[in-house]
Amino acid sequence: MDAKTFDYLYYKTHGYTDEQIRLESGISEEELELLDTAMRPLLAEIEAERPKAQTIGADFVKYTRYLYADKSDQELGIARPDAIKARSGELVSLPAVGTLNFRDLSLQEAIANRRSLRKYSETSLNPDELSFLLWASSWARDFRSNERMEITLRNVPSAGSRHPIECFVDIRKVNGIKSGLYYYHPIKHCLILQDESDEMRQRIFEGCLRQEMVANSAVNFIFTAIPYRTAWRYGQRGYRYLYLDAGHIGQNLHLAAEVIKSGCCMIGAYLDEGLNAALGIDGIAEFVIYVAALGKK
Repeated sequence: MDAKTFDYLYYKTHGYTDEQIRLESGISEEELELLDTAMRPLLAEIEAERPKAQTIGADFVKYTRYLYADKSDQELGIARPDAIKARSGELVSLPAVGTLNFRDLSLQEAIANRRSLRKYSETSLNPDELSFLLWASSWARDFRSNERMEITLRNVPSAGSRHPIECFVDIRKVNGIKSGLYYYHPIKHCLILQDESDEMRQRIFEGCLRQEMVANSAVNFIFTAIPYRTAWRYGQRGYRYLYLDAGHIGQNLHLAAEVIKSGCCMIGAYLDEGLNAALGIDGIAEFVIYVAALGKK
């Protein structure tokens, strides 16, 4: 879904007149007519499901309580999911974890200095710094697999070591690495190129609701969740853990940024449909859960 389509749906579902929609979104009269026809089924679906949205927060908390739980797929003996989702593309190596060496900064200093930073200098990151950030937030220090269970152990906690969060990196200013969207492989500690087009960078910017920090950062981290990786073990309660896990990652990324004299801002305001489509994921079996813009102070 592109930004204009989202704008149309947003204003339409919030009671704006056609004239107001054209004024607010820049949609032409002809585009508006086309969207009225194409979006009619989706508008009807949204309107029919709108009452659910009024209580979804409270319902989520209520119905993910243990009192409502059935046996999980793990308890039922259903085959375990993979710990890593296979991705294809050009491999880009990163400096090995064992070679990284950065300034000493106490944990107390890192916590005290941490701020959400939205404006960055023009200075690029270097590959060592990017490698360090990924080590701190997403790297798998151990991988264990057998017929019954497959897990990774990382530098962030995760319920049952399920680690359902995947990491994509939108590189804009990193010395020696071309700009583009990459997937980070947590076991191989490398990047896998997904798309290096200007169009992709623009789609990510629009998907993040045109927030300037996304366009001006050195790197944007886009974290996705694969819910079944956790739900296989914990059932519907596992959905609670997705957001806890994402929070752990965000804090580690913030603190690691302080070590390399950088800053980041965690982003929850993004267009789900736009970012999911940009990454080629369906928004259900895998969906964007968190974004972080990061750059030099």
